[in-house]
Amino acid sequence: MRLLATRNLRQWGSVSGRRPFAAALLIVVGLVVTSGCVNLAANLLHAVHGNNRPAEFEGLRGKRVAVVCSTDSGLGKDATNSILTNNIQAALSMNVKDIQLVRSSEIDQWLDVHGWEENDYIEIGKGVKAERLLAIEVMHLTLKNGQTLYQGQADINVTVYDVTEGGKIVFRKQLPEFAFPTTGGKPVTETSENKFRSFFLAVLSNKIAGLFYEVDATADVAIDATVSSF
Repeated sequence: MRLLATRNLRQWGSVSGRRPFAAALLIVVGLVVTSGCVNLAANLLHAVHGNNRPAEFEGLRGKRVAVVCSTDSGLGKDATNSILTNNIQAALSMNVKDIQLVRSSEIDQWLDVHGWEENDYIEIGKGVKAERLLAIEVMHLTLKNGQTLYQGQADINVTVYDVTEGGKIVFRKQLPEFAFPTTGGKPVTETSENKFRSFFLAVLSNKIAGLFYEVDATADVAIDATVSSF
């Protein structure tokens, strides 16, 4: 056993300088496997690799995708729409393999020329030559719970249209009464409304984008803890 431990330490020595916690777990896993503790080894490996949740919809991979956000004020160029669109596009670009995102400026240009009416998502998709259109509707967005706490809330509808199939709906998800933080809130005396809005929209964007790629299943719990950090 002592020889095996020495061999494992030599093997993972270069790794331990960069990731000491993971390296230590791997050394212990090697020891317990050789001694027959397979279940313990499996649990330790799970601790290293994490607990990932698969994408709810993988149909954006390898597609040309237009992302369109609307709020209570409609589909426009207001700050909330712009922040949500930019954040969601950035997350999708980083995490969805071979996705091709239609530039926001291209969508805005099409809307300036043709205008937009409710339920015209398919026309937008056709107009910008998208294969899929991701429509995000964020309604009833509020930032306060009472007068003393910041707590963001919104009703969210997420729909993916297959533009190449005549606008067939291939994915739909409703997130009614989404809230951050899920309980309590941030005292209004500890941050500004603009700062909280930016943080809430970032959380909201990650929640929406995370429907389309693998994410850490514990992320929702962990993000609530960050409310005290800003």
